[in-house]
Amino acid sequence: MYELISIQERSRWKKILDTLHITDIYYTNQYFLGALKLDPGEAVLFHYKDGDGEVVYPFIKRQVSEGGSTFYDVTTPFGYGGPLLKVEKNRANLAGNFRKAFRAYCQSEKIIAEYIRFHPLKENAHFFQSYLKVSPLFETYTINLKDIENPFEKIQLSNNSTSKYSADLVVKKLGTVRHMFEFLVLYYAAARRREEADSYYFFTNDYFEALISSMGSDLHLFGAYHENKLVSACYVLAMGDTIFYHLGGSVSDVYSENTMRTLLLKIAEWGEDNYYSFFHLGGDFQGNVTNEKQIKKGIANCEPSIFYFGQKIHDQQIYDSLVSIEDEDIIRRYRNI
Repeated sequence: MYELISIQERSRWKKILDTLHITDIYYTNQYFLGALKLDPGEAVLFHYKDGDGEVVYPFIKRQVSEGGSTFYDVTTPFGYGGPLLKVEKNRANLAGNFRKAFRAYCQSEKIIAEYIRFHPLKENAHFFQSYLKVSPLFETYTINLKDIENPFEKIQLSNNSTSKYSADLVVKKLGTVRHMFEFLVLYYAAARRREEADSYYFFTNDYFEALISSMGSDLHLFGAYHENKLVSACYVLAMGDTIFYHLGGSVSDVYSENTMRTLLLKIAEWGEDNYYSFFHLGGDFQGNVTNEKQIKKGIANCEPSIFYFGQKIHDQQIYDSLVSIEDEDIIRRYRNI
């Protein structure tokens, strides 16, 4: 059986996550409140339960047709997500029965397509490869802040930047509200420099306002200063034992390349001091080897985790009549930056 919990049922949503010991920030009600600014629709938590276990699957249901019959698609929001399983008996049976129930739900709700940004740290894509088209997109990188065999202090020493800027950089923890507009100047400057970025990734001010309002103390802003000028900054999300790099920006590519390592290592140091266990740095969608990717890879002390994208067409005929986007454009639209 399954139940649907709307975003308005905050206490019920939280109770289900707490019962299943899910502390990942991307599954929380408050994260979805901000994400709805990017993907307007109805946020729903799908909770499935049978003798083999339980599944939680939060998503956004969006209208994809106008006039006449109304049809929808569902998507996980910007970030990571997808179904999480709590197995009591048989994992394969649980996954299969969950997908059967979800397909019935989609048919009853006129949902014609489903898009999932799977969670690289949860590795939940592997359970659904028989039910969806699952595509690996890129590697993501993580610092284990508690790794005794490869301690964080050694990472810092072995990755000290020799940049002419690094010695003069000062990293500060900033007020998420007070410094939002200073961050936005850097964020939009960086977004415009990414030639492959489409308009979706030019997140508007109202998204950041909603993010700050909904996330509260789980959102943090860090900035790097050079000669008292803010040259690079990023927002991170922190809950449970994990910090996630969310969005960043810099005044120029020169500062982006030379400040990222220092900025990320200082955030990791703050995370270690505040008893977090992991700092997930993310990855880079671009196929070529970029400085950003090399920096993240260089300071990570965990094996890379793959970011997978999942797609399922529930009604091919109606989908073809309503959606003209190609597969490569879909992946482009649903990647993380």
